Amino acid sequence: MVIDTYVTSLGAALRGPRAAKRELLTEVRDSLHDAAAHYESTGLPAAAAASLAVDEFGSVHELAPDYQRELAVSQARRTALFVAAAVAVQQAISEFAWRSAATGWTWHPGSGYLFLARTVDYAGYTVVVVGLLTALACGVGSRYVNAGRTFVRTTGIAAIAICAFFVLGGAALSLLSPAWHTTATNTSPLALTTSAITAATPLWMVLSGLRCLRAASPRPTLS
Repeated sequence: MVIDTYVTSLGAALRGPRAAKRELLTEVRDSLHDAAAHYESTGLPAAAAASLAVDEFGSVHELAPDYQRELAVSQARRTALFVAAAVAVQQAISEFAWRSAATGWTWHPGSGYLFLARTVDYAGYTVVVVGLLTALACGVGSRYVNAGRTFVRTTGIAAIAICAFFVLGGAALSLLSPAWHTTATNTSPLALTTSAITAATPLWMVLSGLRCLRAASPRPTLS
């Protein structure tokens, strides 16, 4: 059918979150079917009505860039929310692990260690706030902020950079503290769960950032 072929072609030209893309294509399909039904009610054959609906809707080449921008912004919003949530959770886990491991310690961190710890902490607070503001800019704030491809691409790069910063910073804090030696062989369920979350979160953060870069990059045929 003409409408199904058109929607399939449009879907092949777009990249973005699966749920958002599926919802967008469903709206397009419904709009085309409604238009075709209207033309049929005027006496046109079904095939001619569907073709007319597709022709008046616009070509994939013309419409795909606008739809791609919408999906890219949706991906940026998801990435920003995920990064903010991930950093907040990681901060909470790190604080809990630190307080649990510090029981009975006589170790006093040096000024360099304290500076690094505070830098990581304050960076975490900043990332959470900026992440939430970015997500807001991709939603209701889009009327005030030009959330285009550059904005989405920047969000993706920032997600990857934030991941690298916290992985390196967290690794340095762990290696330089007595907690590394007391918890490295801890195999309790809580420790294993914490380790799994700590290991998986950066991977998902990088993946989400890469999805932003991919969604913000137009296909050669649509540039």
